[in-house]
Amino acid sequence: MPHNRYHHLSWHHGIELFEAAFSTQTFARHAHEGFAIGAIAEGAGGYVCRGESMILPQGSLSLMNPEEAHTGHAAAGRVRYNMLYASETAVRTVLGLRDLQGFSTIAPQDRGLRLTRALATLADRLKAPETPDWRLAVEEAVHEVLAQAFGHYGGARLRPPGEEPRAIRHLRDRIAAGVAAGDRLSLTELAAEVGLTPSYLIRSSTRATGLTPHGHVLRARVDHARQRLLDGMTAAEAALSAGFCDQSHLIRQFRRHYGVTPGALVRH
Repeated sequence: MPHNRYHHLSWHHGIELFEAAFSTQTFARHAHEGFAIGAIAEGAGGYVCRGESMILPQGSLSLMNPEEAHTGHAAAGRVRYNMLYASETAVRTVLGLRDLQGFSTIAPQDRGLRLTRALATLADRLKAPETPDWRLAVEEAVHEVLAQAFGHYGGARLRPPGEEPRAIRHLRDRIAAGVAAGDRLSLTELAAEVGLTPSYLIRSSTRATGLTPHGHVLRARVDHARQRLLDGMTAAEAALSAGFCDQSHLIRQFRRHYGVTPGALVRH
């Protein structure tokens, strides 16, 4: 059964994620120093905020500005939700924003459940084994949560992504070299090397290639493992050489990229 879990990203602007699952727990009137961005994944939550008693069913968002006082409880027996906490400075830095308006509506419906899925993805990545790309994957997931929240509900104007062909070529070359060298690749370092902000790099890479920087890293690791397999390494050895946490992780990614397992790769 799911239970409450609190993640603190000490290396990433102190951003936090609260995975909540409870039926009887209540929260007295309180406020957060930064923004609180949540999505009800199951059941219904309830609180008093801005002088109004609110019920938030599944599919609702909870979007609170800094220092906004509220209570909290399960409104229908049990509630499960993910809630991200980020300071104003963290939001500005991650999204590359100067102007930050905040949220005008506390509990809108999540259009297309995009923010709900983004928060769930972040929670899943935080629970995954810490591979060399773990921080990069988490940072991209945090960016997606904040971009969805402030882009759709906070009036933020994110810089439109460009194709940036020179930067994207440099990104792919740097990733390939880093994978071959066994480097731990971070979003901040990759963005600095190609001369773009992390937020703009994610969106430009996705527009130009269909892959985020983390997507390019995974592909580079699979390609590296494939070459090592062709060189005669075992799958376990190739997984280690390519930076995967274990052979099963390589097998999953290999199947996603090539449609077969490493054992089906036949050299003639």
